[in-house]
Amino acid sequence: MWKKLNNIFSKLSWSLFGNIIYALSQWIIITIIARFGSTADLGIYSLGLAITAPIVLFFSFQLRTFLATDSNNEYNFAQYFGGRIIHLTFSFILIIPIAFFYSNNIETVLVIILLGIIKYFEGLSDICMGFYQKKSKIDIIGKSQMYRGISSIIAVGILYFYTRSLIFSLLGLLIVMIVRLVNYDLKHLKPLGEYTPVFDRSSIQLMKMAFPLGVVSLISSLNTNIPKYFLEYFSGTEEVGIFSALYYILIASNMLITPISLLVAPGIANAYKQNKIKKFLKVNLQLSMVSVIVSLLIITLIVLQGEFILNILYGSKYTPYNDSFIIISSSLIFGFLTTFFTVSIVAARAIQIQPIMNLIVTIVTIISSYYFISTDGINGASYTLLISRMFQALLSGSLLFYIIYKKNKLYHVN
Repeated sequence: MWKKLNNIFSKLSWSLFGNIIYALSQWIIITIIARFGSTADLGIYSLGLAITAPIVLFFSFQLRTFLATDSNNEYNFAQYFGGRIIHLTFSFILIIPIAFFYSNNIETVLVIILLGIIKYFEGLSDICMGFYQKKSKIDIIGKSQMYRGISSIIAVGILYFYTRSLIFSLLGLLIVMIVRLVNYDLKHLKPLGEYTPVFDRSSIQLMKMAFPLGVVSLISSLNTNIPKYFLEYFSGTEEVGIFSALYYILIASNMLITPISLLVAPGIANAYKQNKIKKFLKVNLQLSMVSVIVSLLIITLIVLQGEFILNILYGSKYTPYNDSFIIISSSLIFGFLTTFFTVSIVAARAIQIQPIMNLIVTIVTIISSYYFISTDGINGASYTLLISRMFQALLSGSLLFYIIYKKNKLYHVN
């Protein structure tokens, strides 16, 4: 028993450590641009992410979660991998004309295209992580994230410091993503007998089956980025850069929760499949408690030391936005809850209704963005983010409650 617990703790520790390093790397990249560059550069980088992320996430179809919770082994990894390559190719083909349509500035266009290529290789690594997640090899995921994080900091840090060019910095980041995929993620698949992608009808079948999840990802990403679109329209690119710097508290904090969701996903899927309703409910209650405790600790820290944190990370010019920083951090609790709720919802394969739920959140986000951002800029964008996350958690929690209720009723009837 102690040996088993020690093994679980070791895997979770590696995953937690790797995700913390990765989260810090993303934050440090933002910090490097903020401290050594301009808010305009930070705005271009943030907008590039805001444009490419929804497209890539849609064509990813959440296949990683699908693979990790595929307890019936409907498809093998080679089919998932082949499908991911085909789907991501479509996403990149779409990103190119959008980049030229969005901006006449050649630097902005190149940033968008480079971020599209980077996310292509990130997506290939991501599906490998889904396989390791299914096999409960969480330590490999953590080490991969650590490799990615440290390499990203070194590449972007050195290139941006000496060139002050986003283009050269992103080229360095692209090399890091390719080397990570080839030298680590794919390399560790060989001993498991999973390596060569299969290109057959399964890619179409997977796309049809997981299409609602792609829509969910698209809408969820839009919900996150819509405030940035409105902020650029009403205030300008520089304000987008400032808001994005504040917003990275969510990105970094989510990396604390991700290892736990990765570890429990296969167990949740098995509990649901085997009709162990009490266990399914118990795990979800425990995860909800973890969400509340962790988020409250982070929020408390930011309320007490927000200005100090902003000054250390980005410089004194960001400290006047401490109120927005606190509002954004308050949305953490809802983001954490939604992350865990989604794992259970996907495990139960209740995915058809999710696009409708997320569409409701999108409507709320658009209305909130127009109302708040047009009058209150960055502060308004922060309130919009909080309202959006709150609605998303409420709807996801309601769906999960219905799933548990329906499963319990069916189980007792049988």
